[in-house]
Amino acid sequence: MQTVLSALVAMAVMTPLWGQAPVKPDSAASLAFRDAVVSAPKKPSTPVFKLSHDYPRSVPDTCPECTWLNINVNFGTKFPPQKVESPQWHGQHWDEYIQAILDYVKQGQDPQLSNDVGWRTKVDGKTRWYNVPWMAYDPTAGREYVHGTTNERTATVGDFLKAPGSGPHVQFFMAGMTEACKTEYPWGFESWSVGYYNEYGGYALGHTVPPTGVPQMGEYLGSAVPAGLPFPKGTVVVKVLTSNVPVDCVPFLHGSPEWMVDRHKYTKAKGYECDREVQSDHVVQVDVAVVDPRSPSRWVYGTFAYDGDTQGNTFWDHLVPVGLQWGSDPWTFPAVPESASLPLQQSAINTDIGTFQHLGCKDRLAGPVDNPQSSCTSCHASAYAAPKGVAGVMGVNVPPSFGFDGMCQSYSLENAAYFQNQSFPQRFPGGQYSDAFSLDTSLQLAVAFTQYGYFNTDHAPQACTDPNQIKPAQQKVEMLLKMRKKAVTK
Repeated sequence: MQTVLSALVAMAVMTPLWGQAPVKPDSAASLAFRDAVVSAPKKPSTPVFKLSHDYPRSVPDTCPECTWLNINVNFGTKFPPQKVESPQWHGQHWDEYIQAILDYVKQGQDPQLSNDVGWRTKVDGKTRWYNVPWMAYDPTAGREYVHGTTNERTATVGDFLKAPGSGPHVQFFMAGMTEACKTEYPWGFESWSVGYYNEYGGYALGHTVPPTGVPQMGEYLGSAVPAGLPFPKGTVVVKVLTSNVPVDCVPFLHGSPEWMVDRHKYTKAKGYECDREVQSDHVVQVDVAVVDPRSPSRWVYGTFAYDGDTQGNTFWDHLVPVGLQWGSDPWTFPAVPESASLPLQQSAINTDIGTFQHLGCKDRLAGPVDNPQSSCTSCHASAYAAPKGVAGVMGVNVPPSFGFDGMCQSYSLENAAYFQNQSFPQRFPGGQYSDAFSLDTSLQLAVAFTQYGYFNTDHAPQACTDPNQIKPAQQKVEMLLKMRKKAVTK
């Protein structure tokens, strides 16, 4: 893998930002807005990603294209002795709401979302979509140069396919599936994704991280917060998620776009390694998020799964909504004991979907490659940054987003805090991370603030040592045996 240092050397001549003088290759301005951790070759055989960061200086007061804001949906909740029921996908306009968002998101995009085209940042001749800076600093998971994706959660086949009676961490296989599929990926399937904010979100990003590359702080409702937050009404976020899961492992992915991604090399013996190479991934999921002031959290999250068996001629026709979520249901297990748990009221799930969906904790919303022990809003609600320009470390100075002991397993103070509803600029519930400040649910900004923290304190990113997130069962057994052997010999 080309080292971060050599990548910086290759960037000796930098393009000025917003008319500024050329910046030094090791400055915050350079590192924040570079396109990828490893630069594209001089004669690339793939598309080459360019960070969209010419953020707008102003945005309109209203968003006439945000038609979902005018759809009559009910974000309210009920409590006993009233009858408490979960939202219905049809008849309560939730299906119309997410379709209106999708119609906006796909405007001007390639009908097949093909590899050669990728994601178009310009719509009708002007820039609509913008990226978060500082996401090409971390050599392990940072932006790759083909489509600008970053490494997310590693999934097992069980995230895509159902096996009766199996637990959330067991790998599942379908009848008739090849032995090669069962044995070739004991380390799981990597997920690489790229996210974009529309001009309303881009306006907030530009004020949060100006051309200097140094995140700026301001004040909101008496609290110290990033200068550009909260995200204004009209903000739309879209994220395209890919996976290296083969179609013969998950047949309903047939026909899904195959994107080339400069991701970690894989061998069955060692799993994923720090070295990268361009490989083929399938687009498996598209997430959306919008600011809607009617929502108790100000945000509504939605997710779509690709299904090649649905009717249609375009990629967008094969995107099937999994559901919508606008809160974490803090009155539902495990935020409360089972005996006090109420039906979910802040997730609307599409029960008509034809493919298996593992969903999230207690059937809260989660997408195909998302953590089934979490949910969309509870995961994003943990987006906080550490103060004083230091790196955020989950579970130490910022709350954990991707898991903690006992997540979703039983009622606990940790689960009660994680599945609480928050509203910007509220501090994280429970008081454990009282110094951390809210990033208004943006996990991408959480990455940016953390990577700036490493630059600001260590003057270097954390080195890549082992990108594997899943250890095969045999590897775990061998490791435990070695530990016991060492304990006996002492």
